[in-house]
Amino acid sequence: MQGWQRNRFGLAILIFASAIIANVDSLTQGQIISLIGLFVIIFYLYVIYINKYKKK
Repeated sequence: MQGWQRNRFGLAILIFASAIIANVDSLTQGQIISLIGLFVIIFYLYVIYINKYKKK
């Protein structure tokens, strides 16, 4: 199973946080894209670093 499939709860949090950020009126479009990109990078690093398989 791929890393993102094992971390559905984290993916749900990522989507929920992105939806909240996308609906904040005081942020510009560039700030919204940057924050969502930051969330994606953090989730990617979480999946890669925390959920490593031990290779035998």
